[in-house]
Amino acid sequence: MVYSDQSDHTPTGSAAYLTDQAAYDKLLAGQYERYCYDRWRSEQFELRVQHVLEHFARRLPSESRVKAWIEKQGWSSNISDAASIVQQWKPSGGIDDVMDSAVLQKFCRTQRWKGLSVAEIEGEGRGVVVTRPFAWGEVVCDYHGKVVSRQEGLVTHAATAEQESGYMFFYNSGQVARCIDAHEEECPCHPGMCTFGRLINHSSKKANLRPRLYSVDGKDVILFIAIRNIKVQEELLFDYGVNRKSFAGEGLD
Repeated sequence: MVYSDQSDHTPTGSAAYLTDQAAYDKLLAGQYERYCYDRWRSEQFELRVQHVLEHFARRLPSESRVKAWIEKQGWSSNISDAASIVQQWKPSGGIDDVMDSAVLQKFCRTQRWKGLSVAEIEGEGRGVVVTRPFAWGEVVCDYHGKVVSRQEGLVTHAATAEQESGYMFFYNSGQVARCIDAHEEECPCHPGMCTFGRLINHSSKKANLRPRLYSVDGKDVILFIAIRNIKVQEELLFDYGVNRKSFAGEGLD
């Protein structure tokens, strides 16, 4: 049965019910055609906006990127403009599904993370600051380097000069202890590029990021996710875990 009413033009009035055929006949007769069409367009509009937002679930997109993606879908009408969608954006989706994003996978492969800058931090040397706001739950960047075994990481750590020995990220992948070795200034797989993650400084009390393990192309990836809103020119910080029982924060999950 289909819900109807006693009004000839709008969905208000006394409640009544029609059979499916009667409702279909009324639609063909044009009685509710405009109302149904307008309602369909309204719902389509909302679904399209939601579809765009879900595509950029954990990384704020630029207006140009949103516009290009909309054009790729072939939508020429009944869709919000790119600027309005960017204004509505906020991180969404489950934490376990973050790396399902093709956008984030591309950033991990290319290391062309936006909104970040290397700066001299008083008393700390180099660090990383943000050049645009980041929202709680947003992926900021990754810790990029060569994935090796824990033992290989310890050997490199012991043999590396003191000023370079801190660029090692020890972690557990399931039951396997591993290390991301980023002690070289330039990433071997991205010549001429110094990646951001290796320069993020430590703080256990002022941390605004937390690391989380994912996988891209079968390779372990540590993503840094904002644990609060981060303001422009604020320094990025995360807890190295140096006070935990496991060496160099190896037990971070």
